[in-house]
Amino acid sequence: MAAQAVFEKRDGMTVIRMPEGRPFRILQLTDIHIGGGLLSRKKDRLALDAVGKIVRASHADLVVVTGDMVYPLFMYSGTSNNLKASKKFGECMDSLGVPWTFTFGNHDEECIAFYKKERLADYYMTLKSCLFEKGDPALTGVGNHAMRLETADGKPVMMLMMVDSNSYTGGTFFSGFDTIHDDQIDWYEKVIRENSAEGSVIPSLAFFHIPPKEFKEGWEKCYRGEPGATYHLGFVGEKDQYFGYPKQKEGNFIKRMVALGSLKGFFVGHDHLNTLSIDYLGMRMTYGMSIDYLAYVAALGQIPTAKCHEQRGGTTVDISPDGKFEIKLLPLIDIESGKIK
Repeated sequence: MAAQAVFEKRDGMTVIRMPEGRPFRILQLTDIHIGGGLLSRKKDRLALDAVGKIVRASHADLVVVTGDMVYPLFMYSGTSNNLKASKKFGECMDSLGVPWTFTFGNHDEECIAFYKKERLADYYMTLKSCLFEKGDPALTGVGNHAMRLETADGKPVMMLMMVDSNSYTGGTFFSGFDTIHDDQIDWYEKVIRENSAEGSVIPSLAFFHIPPKEFKEGWEKCYRGEPGATYHLGFVGEKDQYFGYPKQKEGNFIKRMVALGSLKGFFVGHDHLNTLSIDYLGMRMTYGMSIDYLAYVAALGQIPTAKCHEQRGGTTVDISPDGKFEIKLLPLIDIESGKIK
């Protein structure tokens, strides 16, 4: 039997001891989009079945879901009860028995949904395998929390930072996407300082939902063949090379992370057809593969019918004791075809 990672509560956070003799593996899932209603019942079954296949095939030590677990839009699902949809997803994850956590996305708490993120968080925290924490209630967002990854013999390797990238600047879709706020960045910097040895800065990986504009900037440099950005894997599948970053509100997250010198990579979702991973500004920027069967509809031209399965899957991150990490795509079609077992 392969060595197992050890999870414990210490220093006010989850501390993870890496398995001896192999890398620590994170599986990023994103944009599951469970409707929870009569209209979405068939698509919900497909999505939850896909989650199970991907988690089992990943052999992950930890699963991180970067938002939009549910999709409480009545016209698609037949209900606005986002707690009911959350319970469907939570029961699925708990049945798999793999430690997991998440960040909220913009759809988990739509303005028309029955429940706020705080109520959803209370439910998720009752689950046996869920390591999610609501975080400081004084901070913007719900679920800003950190985990420390250590070697098998207890030496710090890096921080795993879960950040709520919030939803909409004015509370509705038409007001534009929100961003990570300055008080959340203050918290991030504080956690890094508190976990860094004197004279050094502990590296970190961040997980959140909405991509920052710098991701688009880095891709444009790659696309034009300009220096300063390096393409690694994946593609931009959204129409007109769309990146759903905040356009009405300027965020300071990446600027301050560059100055801090801790952030080595971040993982986002939000744009279901983008699976891109690049290096830019000294950090790895990665879109996770999505699951969604409900939100992007082929009949409406949002996704070509021929590509309906290509975006589905997960993204693995293998972290070595020296802090180096390797990212790979885990496509659902490869799992279902037997190419990945």
